[in-house]
Amino acid sequence: MKKIAIISCKMIRTQNLCPGDVQCLVALNRKEGEFERYKDEGAQLLGIIDCAGCEGNKSRVIPAMGLLKMQLAAFNENLDAIHVGTCIMKFCPRRDDLLTAIKEKAGIEVIEGTHTYAPLTIFGK
Repeated sequence: MKKIAIISCKMIRTQNLCPGDVQCLVALNRKEGEFERYKDEGAQLLGIIDCAGCEGNKSRVIPAMGLLKMQLAAFNENLDAIHVGTCIMKFCPRRDDLLTAIKEKAGIEVIEGTHTYAPLTIFGK
């Protein structure tokens, strides 16, 4: 079983645009979107952290990753992969900088995306 974490957009999470990370969690439970890769082996979510916000520079996500690692180490847990949330992949103007920083420091597989539930249109059918 793969042990994973998700990095999500701080703005989207704190503005309640994605309350409770519902879409990521449903996709993980259903093994849909980028979580489909775990259909056979399974996955265990060990943490959800955010990017640390738009107001700082791209390196603010790195301390958040370090804190997650430190907290997991207290329980003798390690991650196999980090998913960069669909919220970052689709909507973040700093996405490329964040991905570069995350991939440089993660030391484990970095997967771009989580779910595919974003609507095609807002008011259309």
